Amino acid sequence: MSYQVLARKYRPQKFVDVIGQDHVTRTLQNAITQQRIAHGYIFSGHRGIGKTTVARILAMALNCRSTDTPSPEPCGVCDSCQEIRAGSSVDVIEIDAATNRGIDEIRELRDAARYRPARDRYKIYILDEAHQITDAAFNALLKTLEEPPSHIVFMMATTQPEDIPQTIRSRCQQPKFAA
Repeated sequence: MSYQVLARKYRPQKFVDVIGQDHVTRTLQNAITQQRIAHGYIFSGHRGIGKTTVARILAMALNCRSTDTPSPEPCGVCDSCQEIRAGSSVDVIEIDAATNRGIDEIRELRDAARYRPARDRYKIYILDEAHQITDAAFNALLKTLEEPPSHIVFMMATTQPEDIPQTIRSRCQQPKFAA
């Protein structure tokens, strides 16, 4: 078996396992319970406090197959949960925006977003280091965020939310992670 970094080996897999971010996890669970799921989220806070991890858990909760609707706590054993955890889900696309930050990459994302998910309820895009996306690329993404298809959820993780244009921020939920 190959070596795995401790942070990845012991990464939380459920909302209840996330430590120190109760205000964020409780808000997301309540939104799922009340079926008030936003089409865009900006997770902001210091480096290493769980923004991308919570985005993955939220993706599992939205697509969990243990119930007929999104679950406030993912089961972790259904096919969707296991594929998301392994990073092999075709309906949950995680993009490193530090290297894929240009207008061409965002145009491809925007074009692919028109199509329904292959199997899951939602097609989810997790954009890590979202503050590094160029202004032109954000402008290309804006139309999709203004009028998103019902099957799309965007999750942007960033340490610098002020670098994301106001036009994007105003169209997303913005839970701030505590240090």
